[in-house]
Amino acid sequence: MLLIIAFLSCFLIFFLYPEERTEVISSLEGVTLTSLNGQQFQLTGQFTEKPILFVFWSTTCGSCIEEIPFISKLHEMLKDKITIIGIHPNFSIKKVQKFIRKYKPSIPYMIAIDSQDSLTNTYKVNVLPRTVLVDRKGKILYDHLGYSPDKEKEVTDAINSIKFF
Repeated sequence: MLLIIAFLSCFLIFFLYPEERTEVISSLEGVTLTSLNGQQFQLTGQFTEKPILFVFWSTTCGSCIEEIPFISKLHEMLKDKITIIGIHPNFSIKKVQKFIRKYKPSIPYMIAIDSQDSLTNTYKVNVLPRTVLVDRKGKILYDHLGYSPDKEKEVTDAINSIKFF
């Protein structure tokens, strides 16, 4: 009797338990972000020619702000190989603009607002800062959570070790 109950339980769990839904982007084309001037744009054309390093951050996150000089250095080192876009989850554009105007030195890479939370939800970004390197189709090549100055070399080496093409 116990074997029958165990068998039926396994059967019910295997066939009736809903699978966890995982978000997948089949292409970065169609993903819409908002620029700091309020214009919406899609990740098409120049943004899908090479891999993209999405840097999820917030103006209210101390570690995110501390990470900006490191990401700026990465941008200078790798701008011919990858595109870096700082992604601020859905937030007031005016507050992000104010932060960017006050931040010195100026940030050399693009900053955008994920106003529809499409990337934030797709890559399940719950903790900031988070860097996600994706290929042209949106497949994750490298994923790093958090920031610590002593991890900069490790992150740089990991990104440099990836064969992009």
